[in-house]
Amino acid sequence: MTPWHDTRPALRHVTVAIPVRDEVKRLHRLLEALAGAAQACDLPVTALVLANNCTDASERIARSFRSPALAVSVHSVTFPVSTASAGRARRVAMDLAARTGGLLMTTDADAIPAQGWIRAALDAMGDGADLVCGSISADVPHVLATPSGARITRAEEGYSALLRRVRHRLDQVAGRQSAQSQTPHYMESGASMAIRADLYRAIGGLPALDFGEDRALVFRAEAHGLAVRYSCDMTARVSGRLQGRADGGMAACLRHRMQDADPLADQAMILPDALRAMWDEAMSGSIRAYPDRSVPAGPTLRASDLEARLADLAALVDGTVDPDFARWSDRHAAMVVG
Repeated sequence: MTPWHDTRPALRHVTVAIPVRDEVKRLHRLLEALAGAAQACDLPVTALVLANNCTDASERIARSFRSPALAVSVHSVTFPVSTASAGRARRVAMDLAARTGGLLMTTDADAIPAQGWIRAALDAMGDGADLVCGSISADVPHVLATPSGARITRAEEGYSALLRRVRHRLDQVAGRQSAQSQTPHYMESGASMAIRADLYRAIGGLPALDFGEDRALVFRAEAHGLAVRYSCDMTARVSGRLQGRADGGMAACLRHRMQDADPLADQAMILPDALRAMWDEAMSGSIRAYPDRSVPAGPTLRASDLEARLADLAALVDGTVDPDFARWSDRHAAMVVG
């Protein structure tokens, strides 16, 4: 790992990278929200719009937007059909936006960042973060109204709450999160993310993936020793639309959850046996990276798998992880005092 934290220069400006493809109905609303967020910070803010493969007036809307708080830089590109994807468009946008001495942020064209979105990212950077993952929310009543959508939502909420507790303990033991920190939300979405531009370039930028590029960036950042933090104040709202712009994106996932009686679970879900092995390794002093969430962590899981293993995961957390961590924490505190 590289000790980036010893040479952290002051940030001088903010650039928000936005991949855009046929977002004529939502783009102006996003830019207005960013202008409001820009007013809440004391650095110059630029929205870099990458209009990729657009067939509507998105580029014209971006070029005509005016605000004293927000500069807009528009770049137009047409990717070959074989390589066009949301992930690759975000990579190009972020590469263009990664200006020396700046904070590089990224969001989606259908998102609405909160007024404190940029300010929260800057505050986290001031507290020692190198990469900040904000939280996202979406209204999806149409999904919850279906039996399958409600089923996978309940299953993932219960399972994910326990999974986050295990991950947090692993991160604390590994030093990726402080021993006194609260359990993070662990959302890693390109709709709400910020990283120091100089470090973005130093670690090789955004991984070239069609989707899952946001999670892959967090994994890459951790592998290079960057301080990753999760902010509940850096919030953005995304649309719950069913017809999206990206293959493998959120819209496709929502449609599947409405149609499959036993929907696929998020690929970041991990079975209790694998988590137990990771925990045992950590307790034996073998520290390794938490699995890359941009790729499946094991066998493909469905709602029924999460339901069937929820009790096992709860037993692991309550019966092993928490008691072990309490003992580790006592030893750690004694070593710090000594």
